[in-house]
Amino acid sequence: MSSAFLVLHYQNSVAHPNGIWGSELFSQISKDETYTNAKHALETARRAGLLVVYVNVAFRPNAPEVPQDLFGIVAHARSSDQCLAGSWGTQPIEELAPLEGEVQLDNFNSDAFQGTALDQILRAQGVTKIYLIGQVIEHMVGTSMKRAANSGYKAVLLADCVGGYSDVTREAMLDILQGYGRISTSTEFATEMK
Repeated sequence: MSSAFLVLHYQNSVAHPNGIWGSELFSQISKDETYTNAKHALETARRAGLLVVYVNVAFRPNAPEVPQDLFGIVAHARSSDQCLAGSWGTQPIEELAPLEGEVQLDNFNSDAFQGTALDQILRAQGVTKIYLIGQVIEHMVGTSMKRAANSGYKAVLLADCVGGYSDVTREAMLDILQGYGRISTSTEFATEMK
């Protein structure tokens, strides 16, 4: 196996309208058929036999992984039970539910590699190329694509399967991430996997 398909933070707390972050992000990340495109891309990856890996943010009780004086988008999550490992908020959204046997990893920051077994799993499976979809591009997706490229993986971002905080910041991130890998679409991915 030389390719893997990463589903990053497409979980209830981030991508569902009732999620702690999703309540603010849903209208932006659900526009432009993002969820539909992600579902089609995931189906394509499965048909092609790619290793599918989910990475979702999840904390232990009292979030010992998160610094006490942290600010910004993670700070208010410390007090929410939506981010507790095993809770509704940490589960992938229904539209992109994992199949039995697909890898699911918990992380606690904006990097799919840091503090997880992702790199070990990818290398053990002989993966050299990764396709990324997820939420949100300015946070988890962008950081993970940069880390993948810096770790020697060929990284391909399926841009129509990724949302952002705003159109402006999303487009800026797409411009930046071209320096770390290829920007593609779910349609191009489907053609490539035939």
